[in-house]
Order: sequence, then C-alpha cells, then structure tokens
Amino acid sequence: MNIVTTDLATQVAVEEVTEMTTKNTSMLMIASVATVMLFSLASSEEAFAHGNLEIPAPDLGDEIYRSITVVLGHNNEPTTTQESGKASGNHPMEVFITDTRTGLNLSGATLKVDKFFYKNEKAFAKDAKDGEFEPLETDVSVDGVFGDPGHYFARQILAQPGIYGYHVTGEVNYFGTGPIEIDVMAVCRDAPSELVSEFNTPGFQRGFGCPTDIDDGKFPGKKVKHDKDD
Repeated sequence: MNIVTTDLATQVAVEEVTEMTTKNTSMLMIASVATVMLFSLASSEEAFAHGNLEIPAPDLGDEIYRSITVVLGHNNEPTTTQESGKASGNHPMEVFITDTRTGLNLSGATLKVDKFFYKNEKAFAKDAKDGEFEPLETDVSVDGVFGDPGHYFARQILAQPGIYGYHVTGEVNYFGTGPIEIDVMAVCRDAPSELVSEFNTPGFQRGFGCPTDIDDGKFPGKKVKHDKDD
C-alpha cells in the first residue's frame, strides 16, 4: 500500500489496497468507505441550497487527481431578515470543506470573509458596471462549528432584504500534505443573472438564496390580485 502520510492513508486506503491485503481487511475498508459516503450524502443534503467551488489539491506524485470542494451559503435556508416577533434573522454564512472524491471533511481551516450588501438590483448593477465591488465589512472571522468537522460559520443577524455576497479567503491543510489556498467569491441567486459572473469566482456552481422579508412569504400577502372577472 502506497502511504503518503498517516492521515492521508485513511483517505486513500481503499483506492490503493493491494492484492496482499487480506479479505477481512478489504471488507472492513469497504464498509468504512460506505459509512463515509453516507455522511457525505447527509452533508450534501444539508447544504442543498448552497453553491460550491472545486479547488485542486496538492500533487502527491502518484498520478491521482485530488481536489477539495468548498460549499458556501446561508445556514437554515430559506433566509428571512430580522423582524421583531416574526423572524430572528439568524442565518450565519456557512462554509463546508470536503475532499471531493471521498467526502471526508477537512477541519482546521483558517478563514476570513468580506461581506457585501446591495439593497436592490440597480445598486448591484452599478458596481458590476464599474467593476468595483466594495464590501461593507472586511476580515470577518469564519470559525469552525464545534463537533462538526469541515463546517464553518460567520455568525450574523440579517437585517435587511437584498442582495448579499461573500468573499471567503484563507487556507486549509490537506491531510498533512500541505496547504490549499481558499479564495471563493459568490453572490446570492437573486442578483441579476447577466451580472453574476462579474462577481462570482469562475467555476462557482449553483448558488444560495438572498434574504427576503418574512411577510413576502405570507398568503394572502400584502397585495392580493384577483382576475378581472371577479
């Protein structure tokens, strides 16, 4: 078995198992990978409304392509803004970091985030046209979630409906083999679609919801339109 480091061996053991490995050991490893896949599925379901970016991992010289997946979005979507007696607005910006091929979580990342806010599409379009997106907050700490490896929060209370964007930077160590630089910039889905590419990091896929007013989801709502024949 080609082992690079003790931690990395845990990740690639099933892929590199040799004919000298006993049948019982092989069955145990397969069961372990199945368990990892189940946990990975649970994580992907938890973050189904989020966007993601794949970043290459260090070359270990064994001709195996490896990468990590960085998932970015708002916790507890759909997101609604704070309103007394109706909604808390408590929706941290969250990040998940996993090994793309195995779904194994990567803990211990050092991350910061710059936060962007636009009241409406017109305001966003103006910055996109100028090519200068200015954050409202910079270097906000993104901390690991206790007891949940690979999961990170920038805690916040969302105050106003609008278009929110985030620029997450930092690094994470890839199973003891070296650091991977993380640089992900993404805006929520309600931004003008023809301008999203001006903000988002190339390769960022899917997206996450923009915060809305809690009353926008009511039925009947503030305005009720009837057919002309009514």
